[in-house]
Amino acid sequence: MISGALALSIVGGIGGTLTFAAGSPDPTVSKLTVTFNGDSTTSKGFTWYTSHDFKGSDVQVVKKTGAKKPDFKKAVKFSGSYSLSTNSLNEYVHKAEATGLKADTEYYFRVGDQSQNKWSEVGTYTTAPKKGAFTFIDLADTQAKTEDEAILSSETISKALETVPDAEFIVHNGDLVDKGVKEEQWDWLLGHSQESLMNTTIAPSAGNHEDENYAFIDHFNLEVPANSETETGAYYSYDYSNAHFVILNSNEDSDAYANFSEEQIQWLKDDVKAAKAADAKWIIVNIHKGPYTTSNHATDSDILGANGVRNKVAPLMAELDIDFVLQGHDHIYARTKPITSDGTASETKKITETKKGQTVEYTVNPDGTIYLIPATAGPKVYYKNQKPQLGPAYYNLFEVADENHAAIYGPDPGDSKRPMRSQIQNFVGITINKDKLTAVTYEIDQNKNNAEPFIVDQFGIIKK
Repeated sequence: MISGALALSIVGGIGGTLTFAAGSPDPTVSKLTVTFNGDSTTSKGFTWYTSHDFKGSDVQVVKKTGAKKPDFKKAVKFSGSYSLSTNSLNEYVHKAEATGLKADTEYYFRVGDQSQNKWSEVGTYTTAPKKGAFTFIDLADTQAKTEDEAILSSETISKALETVPDAEFIVHNGDLVDKGVKEEQWDWLLGHSQESLMNTTIAPSAGNHEDENYAFIDHFNLEVPANSETETGAYYSYDYSNAHFVILNSNEDSDAYANFSEEQIQWLKDDVKAAKAADAKWIIVNIHKGPYTTSNHATDSDILGANGVRNKVAPLMAELDIDFVLQGHDHIYARTKPITSDGTASETKKITETKKGQTVEYTVNPDGTIYLIPATAGPKVYYKNQKPQLGPAYYNLFEVADENHAAIYGPDPGDSKRPMRSQIQNFVGITINKDKLTAVTYEIDQNKNNAEPFIVDQFGIIKK
């Protein structure tokens, strides 16, 4: 059924439970995520999971007003469909797209089975503005091996949203869980993060820990290119105000490109060309297995090999005039200078601005692409890479290339080659306002400051 100015379609593919008091929303409606799907000013994608008791796939949406509670008697109603989960056969997965929404508008929603009056908790989302400043959060590698570690990751997400309250969405740079085909790990992460994720939009990248058996795509409703493979993850893009975001899937492989199919690389070129033709001011790319990092994976063969990401894909970033690349996978914080297509750092002009006692250094009109890895929002961290293949010339490409801040706590008892787990988490708040991008990096040290986030790095880009 299509009602009002909204249109909805639902398709299927896993589950967990939340605990509610008697009379509260049904606990078997779980793992609900809101994603970009289609025009970000007018549409949203939804995914949720239920027990087999749910035979309906229904969504109710109502604009947020001054009322303290939404009146779902006035909601626009939709019907959809479901299918059996790929990796959790005792659950159904539901997917939905709502279109025809109003730009820059906040909505209440709930999902469930209208015929049985079974509903999820009430969530909120906001559609993108057609223009103007906006803020988002970037984080990576919430990957947790235990439920306690997943709680830690969920606390990072919650603290990030509290610290950056005007953030309109979260970009996740991959490795959401430790083993994507183990559905209990999604139960842990999405379950403990449910309140956070029901009140924001997430733009996830597929990490190598969710690269099998549709484990990634089953949990997120994304508009992927026609005929693209989704068993190992997904690549897609979306616009938000004057920025264009490209999320790549580094779980593919080909003779020409380690980690990427030739089809994906061609799509990347075509997608960026189209975005520039549509006057996108900023182009931001998300690569889970990024080319410029400072820890273990910086010397992996899929990065350094003849068809590796640093040799074959990184030059494309500069050639395509990509402004900013967000990475994951390497579990350390690092930030480069602008990297040109020949792999060198360009000369830069910088200016500093001070506001409310905080000083930010901006790179002006950089010739090349700046790469950022925001360390981890979860438990696992790595030491800085000391292999001779890197050396001073490589590290001179970076503005920030510190030893992992968790190193002061000594080696992890379970793996002496890594720093102590679960001590340090990071996230970044990024604001784009016309020709200026400002990034503020926060750290959570479980042993300091009552585990409250504090600023460890600030930088920006200005495009005149």
